Amino acid sequence: MKLFSLSEIQPSEEAEEPVDQSDRAEILRTKFVQKHCEKVNSLKNLMGNYPVPGEAFFLYTLKSFNAFTFIVYIIKNVGPIDELTFSTYSLNERILNSLVKWYDKGEIKQINLSISDSIQHRMPRVYDQIQIHQRERRFQVNYCWNHSKVTLIRSLDNYFVIEGSGNFSENAMHEQYIFMNDAQVYEFRRQCLMSLA
Repeated sequence: MKLFSLSEIQPSEEAEEPVDQSDRAEILRTKFVQKHCEKVNSLKNLMGNYPVPGEAFFLYTLKSFNAFTFIVYIIKNVGPIDELTFSTYSLNERILNSLVKWYDKGEIKQINLSISDSIQHRMPRVYDQIQIHQRERRFQVNYCWNHSKVTLIRSLDNYFVIEGSGNFSENAMHEQYIFMNDAQVYEFRRQCLMSLA
């Protein structure tokens, strides 16, 4: 698997021969698609790799894993998470309990959640548990009209941004994700999510 930096898809100023701009655009598109996309059955397919600053992975999942899988992957391959900020429409009970377990082990130090306010009626048990965890831990929650699916993970000097179609539930199958490491995008998304109310 070849990893890439977003700057690699910029046209080079050192071209030896003049290239028609429409041809150049097509060449760049082709390179982008061929080298920078990956279909994965699980994050183990990435073989312990994760995007370094300035890189992005474009993933399409073939088997059941969800947005929560990235959190465990980062803890095991990078280290403890200083701050986890995520938005989702849905969060099931087992994943919530797993998040809290990682928090209680000291592997996640702060959790910020933006979740659809409809969870109160759709999943009252999960809502009640969130309320308890919010009182007992560094667990900030914003309830809002939300359908976004973004996960932000700050770990060591890494600023991971995961965006895609998967919720924090266990019924994911064919989902798409962008998995990047970029402080500027991280901060932009964090400001958006933290302002939801």
